[in-house]
Amino acid sequence: MHRDAQRLPHSLIAWACLGIALNVGLARFTYGVMLPALRVDLGLDYLASGSLNTIHLGGYLIGTLAAPMWGRRVGMRDLAVQSHLLVAFGAGLCAVAPSTSALGVLILGAGRLVTGLGAGVGIVAILVTVFAAVSAARRPLVSAIAWSGMGGAVIVSAMAVPWLLTPQLGWRSAFAASAAVALGMAIYPAWNSVLFAAREVETKVAPARFAVGELVTGRWIFLNAAYLMFGAGYIAFATFAGTRLTAAQASTITVITTWTLFGFAAIAGAAFTVPILGSPPLQVFALIVALTAGAIGALIASAAAASAIPMGALLVGLGLAATPTIVTSHVRNRCSAEDYPRTFSFASAALGIGQVIGPVAAGALADRFGTAAVPLFAASAYGLAALFAIADTIGVRARPAA
Repeated sequence: MHRDAQRLPHSLIAWACLGIALNVGLARFTYGVMLPALRVDLGLDYLASGSLNTIHLGGYLIGTLAAPMWGRRVGMRDLAVQSHLLVAFGAGLCAVAPSTSALGVLILGAGRLVTGLGAGVGIVAILVTVFAAVSAARRPLVSAIAWSGMGGAVIVSAMAVPWLLTPQLGWRSAFAASAAVALGMAIYPAWNSVLFAAREVETKVAPARFAVGELVTGRWIFLNAAYLMFGAGYIAFATFAGTRLTAAQASTITVITTWTLFGFAAIAGAAFTVPILGSPPLQVFALIVALTAGAIGALIASAAAASAIPMGALLVGLGLAATPTIVTSHVRNRCSAEDYPRTFSFASAALGIGQVIGPVAAGALADRFGTAAVPLFAASAYGLAALFAIADTIGVRARPAA
């Protein structure tokens, strides 16, 4: 075990963690933190606010589906470089968007679309590369470390709440910081050519044998359906958590506490999944527990009192990084190395569809019924996801091992 631990490519894992922090944490959760200031500066309603996130996530959906074909053409190292250059360009575009409503929204929308496209491709490149570099026994640990990056980004955002809520400066600085991190993400694989060249044979795989029709079989349909509903629930909650706190007249301390708990809970939840995924009797129930925690937390956050929101965020956070950690592990365990880029892109696409639905639906509900409708929507999505996870678990236990 000690010798195996020594072989872990620590710098590559740190790069993967930073990539998730950028492409998920900064892109989605920091957006939720700074959204109240962005709404004021551009005069956006909730539907328009959610639509800007949906545009980003629509780009992410396209990127995840395009990644396997793009990766076969250029290899995973170049895919990682090119995708993060896209993220840097899109984030820079957002940072210089004018404050006039019509033009500003147009430029922000274009920037968010480009960052989403780069993020979707980049995450596939990151996870395929890092999984090819470690043994099967180490994948749950490495996956948990990588996905915990989103929790780290949320904690950093919590510390920067007063700045992020500063009109004009806060959201521009956040987008500029994202552009800088994305450039670093692109430079690392280009600079560390020895490490990435060593992985190139493993990650530039042959065309997959996985047929699209297999997605409707019991092996995949319920897992992907659960991931889709998780996507709708968590992104709706995260996008409007900041505006929910503002509507509840929460103090700055409550806002900071909410996001801090959210981030630490995400890291803790990812860490808890490692021993669970290492136990065959328990791993089949991991997804159910993570999604049920999210449903309960979102329901608590719908209460009128501002003090209920931090507790709800804590429970939602526990499943935040745990869920993609679990799903990533399940997908990898159910397919060959050759099929993994394609099967993972389909799972990510399911997540992407949910993420596209979540902000628009929640924004429309918030405009019609108030911000309390958002966590109720999230709780419903999480509840459906948990039911699909139960169906998947029943199917896994009924099927013989592959």
